[in-house]
Amino acid sequence: MLRLVERAVRDFELIRPGDRVAIGVSGGKDSLALAAALAQLSQRRDLPFELTLLHLDQHQPGFDRPRFDAAIAALGLPLEIVSQDTWSVVSEALKPGQIPCALCSRMRRGALNRWCEARGFNRLALGHHLDDALETFFLNLLFGQRLAPLKPLTEASAQEVATIRPLILIEERKIVDWIASAGLEPIPCPVCDSFPDSKRRALKAMIDGVRAVEGDLHRSVREALYGGDARVASLLSSSFDESPGEL
Repeated sequence: MLRLVERAVRDFELIRPGDRVAIGVSGGKDSLALAAALAQLSQRRDLPFELTLLHLDQHQPGFDRPRFDAAIAALGLPLEIVSQDTWSVVSEALKPGQIPCALCSRMRRGALNRWCEARGFNRLALGHHLDDALETFFLNLLFGQRLAPLKPLTEASAQEVATIRPLILIEERKIVDWIASAGLEPIPCPVCDSFPDSKRRALKAMIDGVRAVEGDLHRSVREALYGGDARVASLLSSSFDESPGEL
């Protein structure tokens, strides 16, 4: 995992010496693995950067706060908490049967970006991995009528904060295995898991079916979307809007 994180950081220039990086941590497996990986990377003398964990308390009903606190304590990293009741806004805006993930994701990203900008952090690291990238590609292709992969790096525009995805080359099952081996207990989202019929879950089943036929699927996708060609890296960092949330 560390080799792939370092490859992503190097190939796409996700982190530079002197950067101040905030890691968005929900308490889920992906953000916990991201925090542990970047903590290791920050110890390298050739890439000095500042690191802190950043959690948005969205006031979601059923969030397991004690379990979250235990997971963060196990990492031993500094944590900042932003309290903002985005859940009330999201729940009031939803239409019957609408899945909240996309709206929730945009509001969460906005709150984290504002915190980073106000405190001089120029990088916001998120835990999207290779399976997220593959699913998002198919969501945009099949339902959004566009070819738009997740970008490893989304440069700052109006704000001074760039979004980075250091786990973009790592498949989800490797993260699951690492979390288990590390003895960490991730916290499931109390809202997302109550929507079993999402398009993203249907795509997961489709991808699992393809992987049963082609066991090297993830390596093929990783090289196709994020291979080391500098032109590909430039394309992914400058083109396309993305939609990592549910459609």
